[in-house]
Amino acid sequence: MNNERMLKALCPLAVGFLAAAVIGFGVLSRNTPGENAPPAAVVRFYQVHGTRETAAVWVIGIGLGLLAFYIAGLRTALRQANPDHSWLANAAFAGGMIFVTGFAVTGITHYAVVQAAHNNRATLASDLNFVDQVIPLPLLLGVGVMALATGVAVLTSAMLPKWLGVVGIVMGVLPIAGPLGFFSVMALPIYFLILGIVLPAKLLPHERIKTEPSQHRMSRLIVRSHH
Repeated sequence: MNNERMLKALCPLAVGFLAAAVIGFGVLSRNTPGENAPPAAVVRFYQVHGTRETAAVWVIGIGLGLLAFYIAGLRTALRQANPDHSWLANAAFAGGMIFVTGFAVTGITHYAVVQAAHNNRATLASDLNFVDQVIPLPLLLGVGVMALATGVAVLTSAMLPKWLGVVGIVMGVLPIAGPLGFFSVMALPIYFLILGIVLPAKLLPHERIKTEPSQHRMSRLIVRSHH
């Protein structure tokens, strides 16, 4: 797949990531116990909802795979849109890898909680649940770096809409405020979908409209009729 086809694939990849996030978090996953929940409550919750939570982990894992390819394509697009500041594309890619890795580790710990509860390991399930609740902190770091670098790259590009860069910068700054950073995480799939639509429209060469053969034949007939 060359760079042009990768740009065209950004939108479908973003749609897949958005669908996985909606299904995984909105449909399958439930409101999990807090970090200080009693061990018995943790075991009871995951024994009841373990199947749904496991399915959510797999669905979101598929979304992360799509996101990894999207982030690679995003780096290519940002380099093309802003060659004078190509380091911003690299920074966005690095932030994206932190985000994907953090999410993957969260999925592993979440699945481990399900298994511990299934085997009635109450103390282990409680400890893993605590880790599962606090480990999303790397997600905030990753989304902050990725969104900020993407926003600045878009804002300083002469080819892309400025408002899209401003939105990215705001999303990149929010994680500094702590809990507000989760708004950036929730908005990320939609932001990436918009980028997946705008970037190919602005960066791909527009094909010229070809004249239909019938029009050529009509032109020749008109010329002959004059002779």
